[in-house]
Amino acid sequence: MRSEERRELYGAWGERWPSDAAELLDGYSGAWWIGGGWAIDVATGRGREHGDLDIVIPRSELSLLRGWLGGKWQLWSTFQGALKPLLPHDSDVLPIGTTSIWLRHSAYGQWEYEVLLDPSDSESWRFRRDTAVTMPLEDALVTVDGIRFAKPQIVLAYAAAEHADVAWLDEALPSLDAEARAWLAERLADDHPWRARLT
Repeated sequence: MRSEERRELYGAWGERWPSDAAELLDGYSGAWWIGGGWAIDVATGRGREHGDLDIVIPRSELSLLRGWLGGKWQLWSTFQGALKPLLPHDSDVLPIGTTSIWLRHSAYGQWEYEVLLDPSDSESWRFRRDTAVTMPLEDALVTVDGIRFAKPQIVLAYAAAEHADVAWLDEALPSLDAEARAWLAERLADDHPWRARLT
């Protein structure tokens, strides 16, 4: 679903930057990092307009995040194209298919952050689409200005299912070394159009 279609269906998103996420989570004891398009921008050194800001946390630390946010935010679980409020008294058992939580202050405001729930933990990164694919968490991230971002090959491995257009890959390709390209190629289907650019 394109960003404009999502906005028409679910409402507008506020403009947020990685520094906003760092302020929101300043002092938070759990693991978190930035994924999505912002992570690609950090790798390429380019800037562009973003529809939202993706904060990634280990799914196992959802309770910790909820405690940190307290009652200051509304949390909504997203699953199979639907939204369901995650109320303060609800358990951390989410609807089947939930991969992220959306945050806003109230129904009268814009959505502020998307929190992606990752199968990783504080030490190991795991690929959500194949949890047998793993690496030390620090090898999956890069730190810029004190903020951790997913490396571009990590973001691209998730994006490959939605972005068959090679132009999307070409933007990030110069930031990938030979090892990163080989790793990404292994995550792609044999007939994926990106393969020719990576090998």
